[in-house]
Amino acid sequence: MLEASGVVARGRDCFVIFDNFRRIARIDRSLDPGSRRHGWHGPLRRGEGYEDIAYSAARQRFYLLVEAQKHPDGTYRAEIEECDRSGRSLARRWVDVAFAKRNRGFEGLSVVRRNGRDVLLALCEGNRCRGGRKGRKPGGGRVHVLEKHANGWRSTAVIKLPRRAAFEDYSAIDLRGNRVAVVSQQTSKVWLGTLRPRDWTIAGAGRVYEFPRTKKGKRLYCGVEGIAWLSPTKFVAVSDAAKPDDRKRCRKKSQSIHVFQLPGARST
Repeated sequence: MLEASGVVARGRDCFVIFDNFRRIARIDRSLDPGSRRHGWHGPLRRGEGYEDIAYSAARQRFYLLVEAQKHPDGTYRAEIEECDRSGRSLARRWVDVAFAKRNRGFEGLSVVRRNGRDVLLALCEGNRCRGGRKGRKPGGGRVHVLEKHANGWRSTAVIKLPRRAAFEDYSAIDLRGNRVAVVSQQTSKVWLGTLRPRDWTIAGAGRVYEFPRTKKGKRLYCGVEGIAWLSPTKFVAVSDAAKPDDRKRCRKKSQSIHVFQLPGARST
């Protein structure tokens, strides 16, 4: 089974990656199961899968996030794989941010153009970029600003998410202009805010929306791991595999691709 972990929208297509399979899937935005546009984008690669995907229209480049791997210095660090628009791998570079655990590193990736260069925004999974119990304490959402240098990707700033985005964890990030969306898998919510790239801060508190729930308020979307803007009021999202202890209602939405419209917005 394919465990979706990230998505990016480009033109008529959604490009989806998986954390248990190192290949990019191309899905037509109609989501018609019989569409001939569905297929694979680029070759299958060795190794585990990816955590998220971002696309630079200016450079026509895909950036693929590999969660914290064992670095030669003994720490755990993420890697960024860069591909051309056909999915061909061009380079793979370490990120200079060290993590204590292999499975608690960067979880989301987006790209912003600044001063003629691509800058990556890497979202930490745990609060204050920590693992364990401390990482689950809400109120410490962090996004590292990564710039490419000769020896890899270097963190040059850290964006602090407002307390309104006080989630248990963070699983995806995407930008549309300066509008930023951040998703929590465990809390099953999305926070929308405005980024100020001039000083890498957030303007105001933003807004929080819940993913659809049951009539009793129970979670239906328990594994959202990727999100991408389709329009100013619409998103595409992908869900990971259900966990062994997840309820049946969660399993119905797992390993799927979804489209969501913001409340009160006209259909686009």
